[in-house]
Amino acid sequence: MSNGVDPPILSVRNLKKSFSGKTVVDGVSFDIYPGEIIALVGENGAGKSTTKNMLCGLLKPDAGEVFIQGEKVEHIVGYDHGISAVHQELSLFQSLTVAANICMTQLPGSAARVNWKEADDIAQEQLAYLGIDIDTKATVESLGAGKQQVVEIAKALLRADKLLILDEPTTSLTAPERAKLFHIMDNLKAKGVSMIFISHFMDEIYKVSDRYIVLRDGKQVGQGDIDKMPRNQLEALMVGRTLAESKIELHEPEDEEALRVEHLSSYDFHDINFTVRKGEILGIAGLMGAGRTEVAEAIFGIRKAKGCVYIKGEQISPVTIANMMHHHVCYVTEDRKTRGIFSNRSVRENITAANIGGFVRRKIKGLGFNKETEMSQTVIDSMKVALPHMESRISNLSGGNQQKVLLGRWLATEPEVIIFDEPTKGVDIGAKFDIHNMIVDLAKRGAAVLLVSSDLPELLDLTHRLLVMRTGHLVGSFHRKDYDAVNIISLAASSAYEKKTKENAYGDHEESVV
Repeated sequence: MSNGVDPPILSVRNLKKSFSGKTVVDGVSFDIYPGEIIALVGENGAGKSTTKNMLCGLLKPDAGEVFIQGEKVEHIVGYDHGISAVHQELSLFQSLTVAANICMTQLPGSAARVNWKEADDIAQEQLAYLGIDIDTKATVESLGAGKQQVVEIAKALLRADKLLILDEPTTSLTAPERAKLFHIMDNLKAKGVSMIFISHFMDEIYKVSDRYIVLRDGKQVGQGDIDKMPRNQLEALMVGRTLAESKIELHEPEDEEALRVEHLSSYDFHDINFTVRKGEILGIAGLMGAGRTEVAEAIFGIRKAKGCVYIKGEQISPVTIANMMHHHVCYVTEDRKTRGIFSNRSVRENITAANIGGFVRRKIKGLGFNKETEMSQTVIDSMKVALPHMESRISNLSGGNQQKVLLGRWLATEPEVIIFDEPTKGVDIGAKFDIHNMIVDLAKRGAAVLLVSSDLPELLDLTHRLLVMRTGHLVGSFHRKDYDAVNIISLAASSAYEKKTKENAYGDHEESVV
């Protein structure tokens, strides 16, 4: 916020941007001062990414005024004006060293010969400036997600260190890695670096931000001091409606078994045993690397594993994707962009991809286009997908709407067992609310749900039972009435875990697991 002396680092007035006649940003105005952190918030598709791209010079506004430290500029040239951005998709070269990545845009030396010693010194200075110790000679691919994020920040600040835009920087980070990132942000703030923080995590927004700007449907609908805005009012401002705060009520599951896993083992996990009943939501908690995703993939046939998988009492052999789909099992991947959607295809084609056989005409080669279109529209309406047209390329949709299309694709197959892996990762609070209600509704209608999530409050709200994984083992089991967040976190993170016998990972009461 203003100190009454320094001019704003950046001032924008009435910024506007349209694509193909559709206005996506309409009237964004704000100031940001030295050492200030502003949260830019809104649902997916609200205009945050377009605003970010205009602020860092990737897009030219159609209208509006921009002032850099009080001087009007016709077009922002990000690095030249001291503005840099860390985008949601990192731009690092995985096979190159940390030093090479940090200095990539301005390598010391000549075109014929790079001075790698000087590059290494520069990289070390940048990391020291951030207060982080990383081996500059290590390859980026050898680093965890948290350290890669730091390298990206160091790279951005080397060229421009007045205003840093952080777009969903914590999406792939563990809790300790997030804490380190916030510490870096505090250090940068103390040094006078301004930041625009884009996030869907409300706790983070309130933790690190001084002020907020809310976008909804491309329009700026609010801004102010974060400590003066109650969280529920900020959420309502973002989504245009009040979200229910009451604890989700779950229906009692049926007695009939829908999914059973016995002695499932692979390189990443060992002797996994559990069942899920019809109408039940079973959660799996654990830290990154605990083996949760690997178990989910093995059940669906993506990953090879030893052991047995049963659907409604019938052993599936072999466990393949085709066999699991034949038995009405579906899997919604956590990696939406590379393993979920067909990015160069339309929304319609993405929705019907898992059910394409249902549209093939028997007597005429080709697809029953009318039937396919009708089903696609039904999914779009039921999932509340915001888009200009079902023939739009899915890559042009926001992350939240892409996720809704992916969910709708599988739900259109009328599954009896649904495996969700991080279903609300990277989506806004409104879409998250809708997806939660959809999962609960699926269980009410008799589907068995296996829910893998890094969001513990999500698991506590949505599940009947919860399993905890650590280092490839099941180390705990909780029923809803016994949920204790501290205990669950302790089990997931404890380094004092002593491996149980393969016969029973829970001691003498295996029935408590299943």
